[in-house]
Amino acid sequence: MNRLDTIRNSNLYNKFFHAEKKTDPLSKYPLRLCAYSNEIGAAISPINPALGTVLWAPALLYLGADIYDKYKNEDKTYNPSAKRSLRQAIFQGLASVILPTSAIKLGQKIGVNIAGEKGALSATDKKELIEFTRGFLYHSNYPKTDNSDVVEGLVSAFKQKALAHEKRINKKGFLSKILSIFVESKGPEHTMAKYLKDKNDYNPVIRYLEEQAMTARDIMTDEKFIKADKYKQYFKKSCLKYENNSLARKDTVLKILKDKNINKSLVATLSGFVALILLAKPIDYFVENVLMEKIVNPLLDKVPLKKQAKKEV
Repeated sequence: MNRLDTIRNSNLYNKFFHAEKKTDPLSKYPLRLCAYSNEIGAAISPINPALGTVLWAPALLYLGADIYDKYKNEDKTYNPSAKRSLRQAIFQGLASVILPTSAIKLGQKIGVNIAGEKGALSATDKKELIEFTRGFLYHSNYPKTDNSDVVEGLVSAFKQKALAHEKRINKKGFLSKILSIFVESKGPEHTMAKYLKDKNDYNPVIRYLEEQAMTARDIMTDEKFIKADKYKQYFKKSCLKYENNSLARKDTVLKILKDKNINKSLVATLSGFVALILLAKPIDYFVENVLMEKIVNPLLDKVPLKKQAKKEV
């Protein structure tokens, strides 16, 4: 056999040129994209955490259907196999959950670090602090007759929550800490961690919180401040909603903080989508042709399998 025949008979050559492709609609695009709905959810969670959680449903349904299909059928032959379903579960776990989610988290981290000012806070950090400020003001009884304690109240509330978070983290087991990597945080966890590393009032986290609180205080107390061009349109809409001037001012603050939060969230979301688009197919290839073929499949092949009767479907 000459070298050309050797090449033509090789697995790699047949895979890309002459090998007959298996007809598995679950493994082909666009249906294969259902497996990435949870990754899409992870990418948009900075903007809409609830929708991000809901988008896990299509992915779980797809993964369940694919694993069950591989359990029942071997190509076009009915041949139940627990080993085959385990192989597919490992593949999907790596290619559709662990590695893509890690890629999105990495993309978000890179994106928000680029967006953040050098030596200061990232876009994600600022997003968390803005949302914390908004939640604090929304659930508080501000404005009061004297709003001078808005700054003190906000900073004090954040410090208390950070210390409580530190106690919860210390109680977490190793597995819980690993799983938390793939779950979108529902609070200012990044910024609390930064504060806990250096608990002082010069910490960038505390200083940024103070900036938000001072802006809120000025809007709620200073007549000239509320009439500034960048705030008066917000205030005009709030006045249509509330006859009470003080409540309209508070509503103005909440709207401003909400818009700032969306702007910061967009950075993380777009970074996550870019990472998913760039890395989805390379991850598929790496898992199938390296991890599965070189590591997982050889290990599973050593597991004894009881033979079962085959039926044509």
